[in-house]
Amino acid sequence: MQFSLTRVFCILVTGLLLIPGCISADGTITITDITGRQVEIPTDVTRVVTVDPFSSQFVYIIEADDRLVGTCIGPANRDLVNKTQPRLGSLPSAGCKTNVNLEELMRLEPELVISSVDYETINNDIERISIPIVQIDLEEAENLAKSYEIIGEIFGKEKEAQEFIDYYNQKVNAVRETGNGIPDNERKRIYFGQRSPLQTLGDDYYEAEIARIAGASNAAKGLSGGDNTVSMEQVYEWDPSAVVLLPYCPASVGDILADPAWQSLSAVKEKQVFRMPKYLMSWELPVPESILGTLWLQSVIYPEYVSFDIKDEIKNFYQKFYRIDLSDEDVDDIFSDHTQIILNKPSS
Repeated sequence: MQFSLTRVFCILVTGLLLIPGCISADGTITITDITGRQVEIPTDVTRVVTVDPFSSQFVYIIEADDRLVGTCIGPANRDLVNKTQPRLGSLPSAGCKTNVNLEELMRLEPELVISSVDYETINNDIERISIPIVQIDLEEAENLAKSYEIIGEIFGKEKEAQEFIDYYNQKVNAVRETGNGIPDNERKRIYFGQRSPLQTLGDDYYEAEIARIAGASNAAKGLSGGDNTVSMEQVYEWDPSAVVLLPYCPASVGDILADPAWQSLSAVKEKQVFRMPKYLMSWELPVPESILGTLWLQSVIYPEYVSFDIKDEIKNFYQKFYRIDLSDEDVDDIFSDHTQIILNKPSS
């Protein structure tokens, strides 16, 4: 079999230097997605559809949302998206996650679809109708930065993507360093309240990784997945030293503190019950804002060990990456907003 010099060069660069994309002489670029598959797309791709709600926010951060012709907003605050990301909010949708309408997708005439490695069935369907698809993985912490690199490569926004990755890594490393310095007898075990107070998540979920980075652990050790219904007896057996209610939990901090069933729990006695903040999206979801969730979590469970000002971190983050100027009052509103968000569970 004969290979062109261009293709040989691409193989060498991709394989030996581990660069995920290689520009061809015919105006296309080869992207290596998170699964290792190589996908050929136009060098100046202009018609992209995201069916993963978390990737859409990163496309906005690197200012490539003008190349999207369809997107998945998912559990984002629609009013805030429309106000602060008007182009993103105005785009049509072919569906989210596993609930994708293939006819609507085809009508958008995408040159590429960005999807998650978790959506196996719909990914196969999209490939079947001959639409190029790049898969990413934002749920696994070790794949998050690599997935952001891939998105940057798709749009020719490598510099912008790397700027965020560098920021993310610097903050994570600083939080981890502080967390590593917490004495063993002071380390918190966190119980996460999911879609109900007695539904929690396992160690393989992104929230558990945030806890580990902050110097804590997930109280629900031994569980996996995000839809684990447990008993009150099991919660007492775990005896968490902190309870963090996620924004899609219908119960409030006040509800837990006032509920007789929770009264004897160590975390309740010590008033170590918190609600994860949200703004555009919930801060513990695998979106760019999750770094704020990591900083916030450490600041509330280990306030005596942190040296950063969480309000300054929040304002700087949104100004730098979202072009949003928040006041101290705006940040206070974020902390005081305890309205429940709806995190729809996709059909299989």
